[in-house]
Amino acid sequence: MAVTKLSQDTDITPLDNSAKIQFICPVCKSEKALDFPKSVITNAKGLTTMSIAKGLVCKHQFQAFVDKNYMVRGYQRVDFEFEKTKIDQKYQPTNYVKDDKELFENLILEGNYLEYKPNRKNLPKSETVIKPKEKSKSLKELYDEFWEFIDEKNEIFSEFIKNDDRRKS
Repeated sequence: MAVTKLSQDTDITPLDNSAKIQFICPVCKSEKALDFPKSVITNAKGLTTMSIAKGLVCKHQFQAFVDKNYMVRGYQRVDFEFEKTKIDQKYQPTNYVKDDKELFENLILEGNYLEYKPNRKNLPKSETVIKPKEKSKSLKELYDEFWEFIDEKNEIFSEFIKNDDRRKS
């Protein structure tokens, strides 16, 4: 079972209420004990699945299944891992924030809501959105598109209503 959402926020930085768990890499058998917040395991219903990232124990990524007694019950190798490549990083959106002052001037903070609305004047001209002009439709085109929603007594479309074979049946 994976703990995907906890009922209370778990802060990993203060580990005053933590348990030391001994992990063994299922690939290279390297061992390392890591501190882990007890709240994550105590809030889980059964086994807790922990994803151990590369570099925490060894150069491999794996998953460990930990029970309520903080004992590892099994491991699973990761067969495939998505990683961000240098090419992917190259195409990340450009950061237009010039300094921290500009960033904080454009942040909207309301309770738990956070939004960044940069001043559109500061963005490059290529970022400006140009809306195409809408082509105006004739009354006939409007009628043909919406004929089934137009009331029989509509005065504006009365000529089209009289001559419409779809309405005669």
